[in-house]
Amino acid sequence: MTKIFVESLGCPKNLVDTQRMINLLKESSEDLTITDDIASSNTILINTCGFIEPAKKESIEEILLAIEEKKRDPNKKIVVAGCLYQRYKNALAKELPEVDYFIGVNELEKITEIVDKKGSIRECTDSVLLTPKHIGYLKISEGCSNNCTFCTIPAIRGQLRSFNPESVIKKAEMMAERGVKELYIIAQDTTAYMHEKGKRNELVDLLEKIEETKGIEWIRLMYTYPAYITDELINFIASSKKTLHYIDMPLQHINDEVLSAMGRRYRRKNVEQLIEKLRNKIPDIALRTTFIVGFPNETEKAFNELCDFIEQAQFNWAGFFKFYSEEGTAAHRFQDLDEAVKIDRVNTAEKLQNSVYENIHSKMIGEKITVITDEHDDNYREYTPSRSYRSAFEIDGIIFIKDKNIKAGAFKNVQIIEKLNEVDFLAKVIDTVSK
Repeated sequence: MTKIFVESLGCPKNLVDTQRMINLLKESSEDLTITDDIASSNTILINTCGFIEPAKKESIEEILLAIEEKKRDPNKKIVVAGCLYQRYKNALAKELPEVDYFIGVNELEKITEIVDKKGSIRECTDSVLLTPKHIGYLKISEGCSNNCTFCTIPAIRGQLRSFNPESVIKKAEMMAERGVKELYIIAQDTTAYMHEKGKRNELVDLLEKIEETKGIEWIRLMYTYPAYITDELINFIASSKKTLHYIDMPLQHINDEVLSAMGRRYRRKNVEQLIEKLRNKIPDIALRTTFIVGFPNETEKAFNELCDFIEQAQFNWAGFFKFYSEEGTAAHRFQDLDEAVKIDRVNTAEKLQNSVYENIHSKMIGEKITVITDEHDDNYREYTPSRSYRSAFEIDGIIFIKDKNIKAGAFKNVQIIEKLNEVDFLAKVIDTVSK
């Protein structure tokens, strides 16, 4: 029997790869179980992230923990997969001889080598989802061709390769059959779907077909590239009954000189026009973004411009990351800023965004809104966690309902009655939504 402990690190895109490997294992072995107890497992699978320094450090720490488990039980097998190995193949194989198998991002099928095969591998049915039952991540492409100067993704994952629409829709239907109600459209760049084939608006066609899937009630668009958000996509979201009025669009910066050095294909004027267009066409749109702070050519003036923009734009959600100079990227050749300066600027930006949250969220008390409920949180046992269309799972704020007995995946109309902190709320149920 293969009793496997799974650790999936990094983003939802990595989690999709982990699901793929687990399902390939199930297809190749009739005798496989997944366990949450690493001590009782005979196989440890770690799908690593190697995007930036903290992710690399976390991945190495998890591998070392697995090696300690193997010292206690030398019969355990350790499988290391994903971005970290793809990026540092030779070094990892040399430095970690205790690892039994290494698997790159484009060779997931190698996972079947760790078990005795029972015949040939059939097309993977993806019967196992590693998300809560009501949530699914649908990856529509692999790789990225934007080639931003700070980013390691093209080197790790390769250039953009869009998945066949029929296979994507088939996966959406499979997820719906397994109880998924909220579907996340993900990729390194979702808005570049089919661009490598010269097609510029295939994402809208794909979303239209996915919306026909019975059982899928909410569709959330993640990882969009601002320059590729077209009028057709905006109009589609505005009129859609399933694709949420929510867009995740990492801007990375707003100063033109910094954007140019980053290799981004837009400037401040383009961003401001896009935000204006989104809010005019979709007045209740929820905008999430991320910024890289402390890029090598970010002067104090450029950072102050970013701070002014944060106050001006009033994003529903914003994340801030200090610049990491990653080897193999074009930006690695640039003169890095002092670490203390970068940390101070991240703290300043986060404090400023918290004041934006205070402004936006103080106006939400008394609001009536539809939410989807999630699995219960041990820290709030008397409440049921939920989210409105404005919040992505495990990323944005939570609306806690004053009822501990609601199952995950239910749609409720609630009224917000209290703000718990900068991003979370307390609410009461008004009625149940028929879906």
